Amino acid sequence: MKEHESIDFFQDFKVLMTDYLTARLKLLKIEAFEKTAKISAMLFSSLMIAILAFMLLFFLSIALGFYFGSIFNSYGTGFLIVTGLYLLILLPFIFFGKGTIEKLIVNRMIEQLMEKEEDEL
Repeated sequence: MKEHESIDFFQDFKVLMTDYLTARLKLLKIEAFEKTAKISAMLFSSLMIAILAFMLLFFLSIALGFYFGSIFNSYGTGFLIVTGLYLLILLPFIFFGKGTIEKLIVNRMIEQLMEKEEDEL
């Protein structure tokens, strides 16, 4: 009789473990989909902001080039001044900012991935 009870126990335990592992696997898949969706949404919104910022900067640059051109009576000089301004802004980023920008992006991605686990704690 005891032998029969132990066999039933192990069979029930096997069924419970199988059900648990199946449920756990489904949960992990859902969490992976959720994290993928969050990162995709963040990337999409960042891309849209970047595109709009680029368009704004582009048209403001053209306006600034024409403005400086009208001041110096030469549109070529006006656009050259705008190019020089962008070069002055770009040089510090080239020499000092590359690592900082990469760290910012990596940290933001990790923050998005770890956000769920922090909420659970």
